[in-house]
Amino acid sequence: MNRRTSSQSSRKASEDRAVRDSINPLSTSEPAQSSGGKFREIIKLGVDTHAGHYTVARMVDHCGIQPTQTMAPQAFVAFLAKQRKLARRVVMVYEAGPYGFSLFRQATELGVECLVCAPERLSRGRKRANDKIDARELLSRLDRYLAGNTTALRIVKPLTIQQEMSRRTGRERNTYRKERQRWMGRGRSLLHTLGISRPGRWWEPPRLHELLKALRERHGVEVADQANAELERYLQFIELATARLDELTASLCRAAEEKKAARIKGIGSLSSELLDREIGDWNRFGNRRQIASYTGLCPGEDSSGDSRVSLSIDKHGNPRVRCLLVELAWLLPRYQPDYKALTRWKWVFDETGKSSAAMRKKAVVALARRLAVDLWRIRTGRVGPADLGLKLVA
Repeated sequence: MNRRTSSQSSRKASEDRAVRDSINPLSTSEPAQSSGGKFREIIKLGVDTHAGHYTVARMVDHCGIQPTQTMAPQAFVAFLAKQRKLARRVVMVYEAGPYGFSLFRQATELGVECLVCAPERLSRGRKRANDKIDARELLSRLDRYLAGNTTALRIVKPLTIQQEMSRRTGRERNTYRKERQRWMGRGRSLLHTLGISRPGRWWEPPRLHELLKALRERHGVEVADQANAELERYLQFIELATARLDELTASLCRAAEEKKAARIKGIGSLSSELLDREIGDWNRFGNRRQIASYTGLCPGEDSSGDSRVSLSIDKHGNPRVRCLLVELAWLLPRYQPDYKALTRWKWVFDETGKSSAAMRKKAVVALARRLAVDLWRIRTGRVGPADLGLKLVA
């Protein structure tokens, strides 16, 4: 009796160990295999990335989510390599962020299917969030996405390292432009404090001389000299930013001219180059809805039953592309009066001034969204500029 009981206990312990190992393959030093000696079909990973550590949630085949693990970035790469040996297919997802697509490239080199999704608040319905909750939520959405629910994740198209570095030139130029405006604003703030209500372009030598003369007459030589010393420090940063800004602008314009492509009237070489670098690859959009959604210029809607409320644009997507398109849309009535998309909005830009400023802004947003779609059609060879009523630069 004791011998039979001991045998049953040993057999039950072996079965329990097999079940435990099938749920958590890393609990043994041997590769995780099923009873038939085959590898797992799929391992799914949800990764919450940070500068110093990654938090990982894992799901093996169709089992439940395992306890999360936190590890250093270098250890995570080794962890991925080990997962690749445990299953026929390994799929992971993480949110796009300030670290670019380096993790995507590392995972791809190891043979792991890596998905990058747009960042958003994952802990909906919870007052507090942490890395473990985010990692588990990412994994849960990945599981639904692989099951056929394509709306579970908002997938981001990864860029090549060349496209990413090319895009950084335009963004660096924008950084210097903002920095220059910031130092100009500091100078205006100082002059406002001293009673100069309209300093204008104070950084230009003639205007600066006039302002200092007015400060001497109003506050005396000591205050004027102190203000002059502070403004001179601001001027150093403005001159440095201006020099670097001009250098980057000339570089981008040269790159646009080297392409020797036909240029649409009203779209300068700088704007065209910045737009192409931000988009990266025009062929990655499969239809007009995708490119329009990428710009963030699509109108929002809040509807339920018979109630329907039109909202402002959703602003999802690339804000730099959206800014460029809006700037170009303001120029269309002047340089492209025969543009087919402009037909329904001509009355808005009529010189009689019957339309309001708010109506003109709405029309510009609509034109910017349509311009993005038409530029996508032109860049991918679907139509020519003449087919849309667009004129080329002679």
